Amino acid sequence: MNSIRNALKAAAAIAIVVCAATAAFAVTGDDILNRMEDTFSIGGADSGNGILLSIALVNQYATGITTDYSLAVAAETVLDSGRPADADETSCALMYILGGDDQGLTFLLWTPEAESEKSRMWLYVSSFDVTKEFISDEDRSARFFGSVFTYEDIAGAKDMRNYYSATILREETLVIGSEERPVWVLELSPKPGVDTDYARMLLWVDKEEDMFLRLEGYDASGVETKEIVVASLGTFEDRRIPDVMVGRDLETGDVSTITLSGMRRPAGGLPESVFDPKERVRFREVVRAEQEGEPLVSRRRP
Repeated sequence: MNSIRNALKAAAAIAIVVCAATAAFAVTGDDILNRMEDTFSIGGADSGNGILLSIALVNQYATGITTDYSLAVAAETVLDSGRPADADETSCALMYILGGDDQGLTFLLWTPEAESEKSRMWLYVSSFDVTKEFISDEDRSARFFGSVFTYEDIAGAKDMRNYYSATILREETLVIGSEERPVWVLELSPKPGVDTDYARMLLWVDKEEDMFLRLEGYDASGVETKEIVVASLGTFEDRRIPDVMVGRDLETGDVSTITLSGMRRPAGGLPESVFDPKERVRFREVVRAEQEGEPLVSRRRP
């Protein structure tokens, strides 16, 4: 009789553990991926004015050469009232190199809310007065201003959702600087028929902030080829944001560091023409107005 009771207790204990695990993982990996925030999505339509910030990009190559860039950045979510409610927002980010031989080189990113639409990217090369839209996978996988980060990395969660399916591996605590952050650890696998940079990815996603804190990319042989880590966190308004991100190409030994600073709401808002690929000089006016303390006048769709 005792053996029967013990067996029943063991079965009950196993059932409790299984139910607890099922409840803990009631959310799916794709759910987490879908709600992940992009680095520059903080300038939402409901926040009014978008954001401006500065980026310092330092590339340290295995050859011993180091390059560095200073970029001015604008970001905002533009609302199109003529579209359905689940597809009426487009997150826009524009990055403009300040100083040096590459002064004026400009990258523009559109990230549509609609799941069926891919992000769009343009690069304006001021020295040739040419604007190129990145359409091919080869273009989108190219290095962002010579860094370990690709243009797809900068596009963030939207492109991950388009190209990968996610499953939850585990929950754990990840140390970022002096902080301990609760995270989901996701395994990402390419969707059928999609050409991706990695055969497998591991992604650490902050459970409270819905942003990735670490990424590991693997090739078809299972060898890790790249990692991106958030080295420190800051705060803007009521949200935690990455202050420093470090990317490492484990095949070449190259290392790139992105440092974000000076995040602020521009006085008077951002004209939507800033994010028009045909209005290449508009952002220069925004930067100059900010430096001189002049408020901008928003031009928004009715």
